[in-house]
Amino acid sequence: MNSKNSHIILLIVFVTFLVMNPIVFNLNIALIGKYGKLVVAFLGILILQNSFIQIKIFAKKYVWLMLFWALCIGFTLLRIIEKGINFDLIQQNVLFIVFIYFYYLLALTFKKRYRRPNYYFFKYLAQTININLFFWTAVVILFSFNIWHTVEGRTGLGLFYGNYIQFGIFACTGAIANFSLLKSQIKKNRKYHLFMFLLFGVLVLLSDSRNVQLILLVFLIFNLIPQIKKIAISNIYLIIFSLSIASIFYFSGEILLNESLINLSSGRSSIWYYIYDYYSQNSFLKGEGIFGLNTTILENNIDTNYYFQRIDFLYFHSSFIEIIAASGIIGFIFFILFIVKSLKIKKKFYLLGIIISILLGGLFESFLIQPTILL
Repeated sequence: MNSKNSHIILLIVFVTFLVMNPIVFNLNIALIGKYGKLVVAFLGILILQNSFIQIKIFAKKYVWLMLFWALCIGFTLLRIIEKGINFDLIQQNVLFIVFIYFYYLLALTFKKRYRRPNYYFFKYLAQTININLFFWTAVVILFSFNIWHTVEGRTGLGLFYGNYIQFGIFACTGAIANFSLLKSQIKKNRKYHLFMFLLFGVLVLLSDSRNVQLILLVFLIFNLIPQIKKIAISNIYLIIFSLSIASIFYFSGEILLNESLINLSSGRSSIWYYIYDYYSQNSFLKGEGIFGLNTTILENNIDTNYYFQRIDFLYFHSSFIEIIAASGIIGFIFFILFIVKSLKIKKKFYLLGIIISILLGGLFESFLIQPTILL
């Protein structure tokens, strides 16, 4: 691999595998994506890491994230001692930091190679997503797969995914990547990226995934109304604190079983109630490792909720609740401190609007501790 372009190739191949991973109409495609992204991450670390000192620098720079992860590992070991070996749980908790470290080295390489690293990152990200959109759409049309996905009366465009939520994440990422290139001062291919942004925006709407619609809406408001972005930046720590408190207030007892709230939240609130019920009998100081508690909740609370009836693995549909369940309330504080420090570093940068949008979306989906989710 050409060392000069290794970071570009790694980004393109890794993102392509991420896109392939949730494609369910062909098991081989999904498996290639699942294991391909893992191989690329390990290969990327070997290629991009210049010295083992970088690991030490990474750990020192992201100490709060490392403390959160250490608690996840500790609680995972305790769960294994109590309930026996669970290889999926071990994999989820170990690979979390592997992917994060790969992202770190990739970002560091972009920063070293270019005076405008964000522009070139979004350039290759957008190119990869755009090509994947056209290619997999052509495959779907050619083989006449069902492109609409219906759950409990809600229908959304799944296109080459069997899940409109996954497709919504894909489309939202494509919209943000293409719009970010429009914000640059480089005029090359601006009409093309405007067209692709509009196309992905329409696909976000057709996906009927309210979470990614919220993310894209907040992102656009920040970029089209600078005054709101300025207010958000000035009150960034208050926003993070409010998000943290709001996530804790999900655990508000019986109200979560209100039928109207269950319908409004697409079944999420009943999941949150079972988590609330679990912690009403167990300490908030204890976690279960990343996605450890999910299996327990699914096994012990089978009801008419389609989340419990149609799946083999349960996500809590809130990143902040997942964080508490993984590492306890102390780990949750560590993770929030990591986010606050990161936002402080990015305070004057364009990326801040994207980060805040994703954090808001994280209230209703579990992607903050799923580092292999495209968004």
